[in-house]
Amino acid sequence: MTAAPSPPDVAPAVGPQPRAALALALYLVLAVGAFHPQSRRPADTIGYVGDSLACVYLVGWYAHQVVHDPLHPFDQNILHPTRAAGALAEHQLLPSLLVAPVVWVTGNAVLAYNVAVLLGSLLAAFGTRALALRLRLSPWAAWVAGALYAFHTYQVNEAPRLQILFHGFLPLVLLHLLALLKTGASRHAWWTAGLLLLQGLSCNYHLLYGALLVACTGVIALAIAPRVAAPRLLRLALPGVVAAALFLPVAWPYVAAARTHGFDRDVPAGVDLGHYVSTPATNVVYGAMGMPVRVQQQGPHFVGFVTLALALVALCGLALRDDAGASWFPPRRWVPLAALLALMLVALSLGRDVLVFGRELGPGPYRLLHRFVPGFAFIRIPERLALPAFLFVALLAARGLDLLSRRGAPLVALVVGALAPVEHFGSVALTERVPVGRQRPEVYRFLATEPVRALAELPVHGESLVRKETLEEYFSLVHHRPIIHGYVSYPPLVTPLLRRLAVRAPEETALSGLARAGVDTLVVHAGRAPDLDARVAQAAAAGRLMRLSRFAGDAAHVFEGTADEVYRIASVTPVAAAPWPAGTYASRADWTYRAKAGEPERAGDGRMDTVWRVARALRGDEFFEATFPRAVCASGVVLQLRRDSAFPTRFKVAGRRQDGEWVPIAFYDAAHERQLLERLLGSPRDPALGFAVAAQPLTGVRLMVEPGGESFEGWSIPEVQVASDDARCVRTAPRALTSRP
Repeated sequence: MTAAPSPPDVAPAVGPQPRAALALALYLVLAVGAFHPQSRRPADTIGYVGDSLACVYLVGWYAHQVVHDPLHPFDQNILHPTRAAGALAEHQLLPSLLVAPVVWVTGNAVLAYNVAVLLGSLLAAFGTRALALRLRLSPWAAWVAGALYAFHTYQVNEAPRLQILFHGFLPLVLLHLLALLKTGASRHAWWTAGLLLLQGLSCNYHLLYGALLVACTGVIALAIAPRVAAPRLLRLALPGVVAAALFLPVAWPYVAAARTHGFDRDVPAGVDLGHYVSTPATNVVYGAMGMPVRVQQQGPHFVGFVTLALALVALCGLALRDDAGASWFPPRRWVPLAALLALMLVALSLGRDVLVFGRELGPGPYRLLHRFVPGFAFIRIPERLALPAFLFVALLAARGLDLLSRRGAPLVALVVGALAPVEHFGSVALTERVPVGRQRPEVYRFLATEPVRALAELPVHGESLVRKETLEEYFSLVHHRPIIHGYVSYPPLVTPLLRRLAVRAPEETALSGLARAGVDTLVVHAGRAPDLDARVAQAAAAGRLMRLSRFAGDAAHVFEGTADEVYRIASVTPVAAAPWPAGTYASRADWTYRAKAGEPERAGDGRMDTVWRVARALRGDEFFEATFPRAVCASGVVLQLRRDSAFPTRFKVAGRRQDGEWVPIAFYDAAHERQLLERLLGSPRDPALGFAVAAQPLTGVRLMVEPGGESFEGWSIPEVQVASDDARCVRTAPRALTSRP
């Protein structure tokens, strides 16, 4: 028996009709279950040390900065001496400011972060519910759409990244954009631009995604009804300009940082299509299913079999022309458009190449987005386009529920609607507890009372993009002193260089380099590395370090160690920078290139956007070689670098004489380390390493890892150039270097 038609502006009843309060209560139940056990201990539990703790740091930093220096939110105390370090990663300004009162009242940034996770989820749920209701879906179906969008598998997987979780403005943007296209009312143009601005203040990723969705929707509307859509879309111009002007104070630091550090990325890899049917081990219905998944990139994108079936019902329902109660925007229009946008976003999430269960099918459409659409060249993880894709899947599933009810199966619609979010149910895959309040180490409260230019904590965790450095970030919320540590999307080259110095500290040349960068204080966590404790004691006895304080015992709340010691760098001998090679620098296409791994010709093509790369930790036998068809009067070798370049801690430069013998001509040592540091401090956009040698005829150069040379990030060099100086050429080659200086 077919239900009677409803009045034009009243949705038909399907199952229970939860009002906003009941909808909120049910969403809260889902939130507690979806984020368990994090939701059970919100005061001290996070997803894991890394992305989660970085978000906690940002919540705490903005709460501090809005009181003490509100005009400079990006001048964070991490990654010293880099200025405006906050512009090297996503900002999450709005979510942090929303929960700043929690920090001010409790002093607990972990609790505030977890409150923000809840708010972001509820915003996504209610935003989608509102859009579904305006599409004339029933209250039950609209609630299910919100539940699916806010608590699906990939959404929960992204909880450690608060800014990525905070995408609930997108459905509201679409709601008002559709209202603008339907009614032409200017207020909807202002709402569209304003909500997109709020999305941008939450996350740069989703600002780009929102702009893409607005553009795609506008293009589709123009294709369907150009005479009606064109004048209405033009009403977005003024609100868009105003929103852009209001966003400029946030955008400008990113523009300046891109200019300073030379931001760029190759077309990134996305996610295998098989991940859309893959679940984490914590899924209570299926357990681990499909492809192996991770907690960040290559995460679980499980759509849900019930959800897919309901979406298919919605598409099949197009043949029924069932538009009852849908005068605002009929399903015969929005259902195929939602399906089209979902498929488009899924295809884009595949990134550089289309992979299906490990099999490469060809280049992905994301390459076009990366090349031609401004902003997408900076996107690091395209698989996050799956988040807005799921918005459209959720709406299609909700439409499928309505069709089931309209065709005489309201009980089935009720049960199936409840099962759809249950398919995604499972606890957070990885959680950790961190010290909060007075449980944080006492040493950091001491630092808050001391004059500190900048500090380094020893031992360091490594030289590259180190997730555990979010611990130093988090604990720095106690003292807010500048630290060399930090975890961001675009780490500047000076940061791994300072980490390398910190690894060697308290060796005198390392202390000299740290002091040159403005570091005057060391926090030594005794017991973490026994050899470090002995070396620190020797440096203190030699007068290079002066101990200010020591914290041990229960009252010190030492974290991962036996004691915390604070030292001031006292007296060190300055290290002279290695001389820069004189002459003319060049690399030529007629040279022959060889390497143990990678594509060495990329370092000789004259382009800084192509790189010779060994994309793994070094094993010790890697090399790069360029040989010349005729002798070059070489006065040095220059390695042109980028922000993301990597090279071994120990390597040498060899030259091939005219008799064919390879001999060492230069070593990467403390003097060259200082040379690079000086260059980075003066001009971080143009880093380079230069090895000056006595001008001599060479027929080739080679870079070789020395024993003990390490690099977790491998070897990555955009250009290897040879400096030549014919006027000073020594016709009889000097004796080769036999050891490090």
